[in-house]
Amino acid sequence: MKKLTLITSLIYLGFCSCSDSHNSNLLDSDNFNTREERIECLKYEIKAKSDFDNAEFELFNINGFTNSRPTSIPGASSWDYKFVIRVKSSDIDKWTEGMLKTQPTNYDISWTKAIVEKRASVWQTISQPEFFKRKTANVMVIIFRNEGIIYKRVIAN
Repeated sequence: MKKLTLITSLIYLGFCSCSDSHNSNLLDSDNFNTREERIECLKYEIKAKSDFDNAEFELFNINGFTNSRPTSIPGASSWDYKFVIRVKSSDIDKWTEGMLKTQPTNYDISWTKAIVEKRASVWQTISQPEFFKRKTANVMVIIFRNEGIIYKRVIAN
């Protein structure tokens, strides 16, 4: 019985460590100490197309995040989600389904360096990036296929 209580408490604390960070409208992976915490939090806030084994992110949501949203009628939505994940190479194409391959023109990608700055050595790339854009929304995906690294930015105003 004590084991079950301890396991339940650890799961609860792990879950809360993510949700406690939702006290504002900004969620940043720099505030999490472990890879597991970062993965858990990001999976909780996005629609993941596959599993991933590492993550960095800067998420902004004017209405707050999942566990901090008021239960009243929501106001206007505005968000800017920037994240990078590492996936199995067999899962890369799942993240670009329904998107158009493109070349960036006048698109600022400096955010990709900013979100990995704290642990940049983990996110080094040498392959050429592939760029994808959703035709009907402000969504950009940058793929480094050889490394299994996917950067994604979703903006809604």
